[in-house]
Amino acid sequence: MKIATKYISTLSLLLILFAGTTGCKKNGEKIDSDFTMSFQTQVNDANYAINDVYRNASDIDIIFESFQFYLSDITIVNSDGDGRLVSEIELFKFDATGKSTLDFRVPHGNYESIQFGIGVKKELNEADPANYSEEGHPLNTIENTYWGWAGMYRFIMNEGRYDADLDGSFEGIFAYHTGRELSYRTLSLTHEFVISKKKSNTLSFNIDLYQLLEKPGNIVDVLTEPFYHGSTENEDISIRISDNMMGAIEIAP
Repeated sequence: MKIATKYISTLSLLLILFAGTTGCKKNGEKIDSDFTMSFQTQVNDANYAINDVYRNASDIDIIFESFQFYLSDITIVNSDGDGRLVSEIELFKFDATGKSTLDFRVPHGNYESIQFGIGVKKELNEADPANYSEEGHPLNTIENTYWGWAGMYRFIMNEGRYDADLDGSFEGIFAYHTGRELSYRTLSLTHEFVISKKKSNTLSFNIDLYQLLEKPGNIVDVLTEPFYHGSTENEDISIRISDNMMGAIEIAP
């Protein structure tokens, strides 16, 4: 009996070790491949570095000093039309070069589109922030993106300065922090790509910051409406920026 027990214990240990070396599984598939999402800010089809100057349609010089946003339910859809959840929530924070990159592990295969929500989805947005207290969680209050129970989380955060008289002083300040349920958007981008388990895989995106504020018919005027921080009174600013963000994001060629 002791010999049999010892044999079973050894076999169990070997099975556990084998499972650990073959990778985790989701939906019957191995999550065995590296997948990177990389975003680059642009203005007029050229890469834009944070703190660079560009001139808008109203002949005002603009500088973006910071930019970040949340994506919810990032999902890649394979050639059979089946979705694979990459991440439930992530915060993309842009560095001085205008780039933000995050790495994931996903099943390898052929994919035809990527989908995500722009902002924090309702069930996460309305939950107790204490639920996200673990270090490194995108919704941890240490990220300073939580407005409080009245407004919940900020979705898209962009701040900067403007020079209206073109004297080089950049005397004006703008800051737009979108949020609330009316500003949540979902975006699906069709794009055929392969995720290989033998090499790294990157899907690159461009974000046109010019279009974020200057989309024809949906302009956000930094002179007359330079701020939005969650008020219901001027929520139209948040809605316009959220709508513009939908068109500002594209998969890089």
